[in-house]
Amino acid sequence: MGRLVSIFFSVVLLAGCAEDPPIFNEVKHPHEILKAAEVNQYLKIVHHLPEQRLPRLPTLFAPLPEWDLDRELSVKGLVREELKSNESRWFGETTLARLETHRELKRLLKQENMSIEQFLGLAETINMAAARAHFEELDELRSITRNGQHEINELMKREEVFSSLPEPEQYEIIRRAAWVTRVNRAHAMLRVPSENAGLVLKHYDTLKPYLLDEVLHNPLVNIVDSVKHFGLPFEETPSVGFDADLRWSPNDPQAVVGHATEKQIAAFETSAR
Repeated sequence: MGRLVSIFFSVVLLAGCAEDPPIFNEVKHPHEILKAAEVNQYLKIVHHLPEQRLPRLPTLFAPLPEWDLDRELSVKGLVREELKSNESRWFGETTLARLETHRELKRLLKQENMSIEQFLGLAETINMAAARAHFEELDELRSITRNGQHEINELMKREEVFSSLPEPEQYEIIRRAAWVTRVNRAHAMLRVPSENAGLVLKHYDTLKPYLLDEVLHNPLVNIVDSVKHFGLPFEETPSVGFDADLRWSPNDPQAVVGHATEKQIAAFETSAR
């Protein structure tokens, strides 16, 4: 009889656990396949937040490096420091502590049987997929990681103390150190499955109000290397003349309008001799 009572209470206990299962603590990461059900769950939560506004979340990507010119670390040390700062800050203690005080979010998460870490992982995965969705082809991202890694490797060879360098050289090093940020962003987006980007694009209009501002546009646009992309600026001086003083006519047989072909260039050079 005692054994039967024991079995009865065990069954009751298990039944009670089934009604209130423990929170599943597996956290979604941006390189993992995102499911439509997970996107729906995320939308269900954020849609019921006060004013349908997300709590303050970390930035997805680190900013460009900004080093004080009097830094006493070596160039190599500063680059290493920058590499570390570009690591994911999504699950930092400050962020977790702040979300722990968000009562409405915690109530909604409890209803969905989700932890704060799970919510953050889902938010990061969806936002990273939105960033990746700006790139139909991956050649640009691969090129950035390849070329940028070369620049980073070269900077890591520099043992000089940064503050001891001439100011123009310091600014040039800071410009080159921006490759750390570019490579970090490109590498992160390359790891995102194309299926995730497609899923976010499919529901983009619904997701857009709940995406971070930084993923609403191409994350690489505002961090291009202006010197490499646009070339070095130059100064016009009286000794070489000014562009504004140039005179030409489209009727001039030597004038080439639009993009010149190799044949046109060769003909022009022959006539100019």
